Amino acid sequence: MSAVAYGTATAVQHRAAHRDTGRADARGLARLVRDPRWLASVGGDALGLVLQVVALATGPVLLVQPLLVLAVPVALPVGRLLGGPSPTRRDYAACVGILASLTVFFVLVGDPGHASPLPARSASWALACAAAVGAALLLAVRTASAPVRAAVYGAVAGAWFGLVGVLLDAVATTWQRSGTEGLTRPHGWVPLVCLLVVGAAALVLTQVSFQVGSLAASFPANEATAPVVAVALGAALLHERLPLSPGHVAAYLVCVAVVTAGAAQLARGLTSA
Repeated sequence: MSAVAYGTATAVQHRAAHRDTGRADARGLARLVRDPRWLASVGGDALGLVLQVVALATGPVLLVQPLLVLAVPVALPVGRLLGGPSPTRRDYAACVGILASLTVFFVLVGDPGHASPLPARSASWALACAAAVGAALLLAVRTASAPVRAAVYGAVAGAWFGLVGVLLDAVATTWQRSGTEGLTRPHGWVPLVCLLVVGAAALVLTQVSFQVGSLAASFPANEATAPVVAVALGAALLHERLPLSPGHVAAYLVCVAVVTAGAAQLARGLTSA
């Protein structure tokens, strides 16, 4: 259900934010807060976040975050309702490919176990590294073409959303183990503050990527990086189990490639919505 909410919100947000100018426009972003469609889509994001928290309270981020890739096929019928073309056979094939990749990934991972609490220092370092790497990538493409900038902006935003998933899992774990008292301690409130900061930054950068380029440029990059970062950091920071034999890694890469190609195919249809 979280993926449904996110997918619907994405399709509406791109339609509201995109102006086909190839530029980021601060005034345009400010105008979005007066657009009923955009405000409704942010409400959809909020609903998706609540559902994601519920999911992470009952399952590991290694399994929950990849499921949000289903936002890609969900966005397709929404785009059709907004005036886009009817899905093609390639679109349906892309949906099947995404579903098959998720199935293979879940079979390979198996049971990742339960997340460990996230120390305050680790959460702070994760936020600092995400900010530094993201800023470096944004600066590196500041003079690039609009499609390249949209893709990089989408990828960075997706990576930040992946970190959001990990921080959400950490906060949910603390809440489950210690209740509100746990959130008053550094290992509780520091990940929560980091979550709010990186979540807000990811949301704004996503809207900028929608402004700058087509959904076909930003959406696949966003949807590919979010689960990859979430899975990697879930294993590294929360100590969830992730098989890493050469065969597993090769299969993971194939799954990511299929999801990215499927997202690109579906986003092309959404672009004309």
